[in-house]
Amino acid sequence: MSRPTSYLGPNALFDWLDAHDGKGTVDVVLLTHPRDEADAPRLFPFIDKLDRHEVNGLQRHLNPMFGEIIETGSFTVGIMFLPFFAHELIEPASRRRCAQILQEDALRMAAKVGARILCLGGLTGALSLYGRKLVEPAGRLGMTLTTGHALTAVGVHQTYVQALKELDREPGTQRLTVLGVGSIGRAFTQLLQASGRPPRELVLVDRPQAAGKLEKLAREFEERTGAVALTEVTDKTGTLVPGSACYATDVLISAVSTPYVVDIDKVAPGTVLVDDSQPYCWDRDKAWRRVTEAADIVPCDAGLVDCAGIGYSSRFPFDFAGAGPDGASTTAWTCQTEGMLLALDDRLPRTVGEPPIETILAYEDAYLANGLTIPALQCGPNPLPIDKIRAAAASGAAA
Repeated sequence: MSRPTSYLGPNALFDWLDAHDGKGTVDVVLLTHPRDEADAPRLFPFIDKLDRHEVNGLQRHLNPMFGEIIETGSFTVGIMFLPFFAHELIEPASRRRCAQILQEDALRMAAKVGARILCLGGLTGALSLYGRKLVEPAGRLGMTLTTGHALTAVGVHQTYVQALKELDREPGTQRLTVLGVGSIGRAFTQLLQASGRPPRELVLVDRPQAAGKLEKLAREFEERTGAVALTEVTDKTGTLVPGSACYATDVLISAVSTPYVVDIDKVAPGTVLVDDSQPYCWDRDKAWRRVTEAADIVPCDAGLVDCAGIGYSSRFPFDFAGAGPDGASTTAWTCQTEGMLLALDDRLPRTVGEPPIETILAYEDAYLANGLTIPALQCGPNPLPIDKIRAAAASGAAA
């Protein structure tokens, strides 16, 4: 299989247009945004010379732009960055401006390159009511939309399964806590329920306004799996209550928008953490320090998938582990990969709103059929030293 052609950096769109005499189609476009100010230099290296206030000011003068366009031979995919950060989508004062950029400027830019399929990264799903606000305007421009949440739930579940496998843990012996039962957390819980390998005990955690949803999910899980299912509510801001199950669990799955709500220093030894939050739910640097010093937790990034099976590789400087000598990596975001799978098989359902279990299972089948896998377990840019973690656990058990 030949290596994909990549057009990289701020001039990606212009270089791609020049190579195609101003014509062509970017079949799949991922709409996303930098996580925070520290992410901005990935697109503009000179930005690291500016302070936080200057970076924020510069962002307001930018338009949506492609950071990379990749031609695989089967389809072309573009990664479009929108000029705002995750915290701006959460703050009421800036949220409306972000929504306007997403619903107007980003769609127009995608339509100009002939996009057929849009997928949503970062917090753009939450900003658009899980894609509902974008379906009609995208349709008018000839584009279809999928949020990426179905394959993201599959990716979170596969990361959880891989972590337990590498640690020689049986799912049925684990106490598993899910922090956040929005689109991703709920879909993961449904997939866990359908897997036939439930944990010993499930704890669902969310804000007080989601209490009814928590109870419903817990009752259904108990009825269909026979496992114990409990619920817990945070305070109204999303802060964990004293004695939270998140700090007394074997596995913590998290998908929330409250930054750093989990204090990594309070996490119980032996805990497997799988985080798909935006912004991060727990501090990667602190987690990695704990791994290097004590090797007593297993902090895993989620939302990643190895797409070598569909001929994809990227040279954009994400902090994925496992890039080759030339910087190329076959790792992609699950939200983007859902769009790429649609480009390969138009019969797959679109994900708009919270995905039903039938849609989640359809993408699980597509994930397996296309040879997709979970990349090496990692915390930020660092591959986890699983042998060291296993040895530390065995030493602790012996003591």
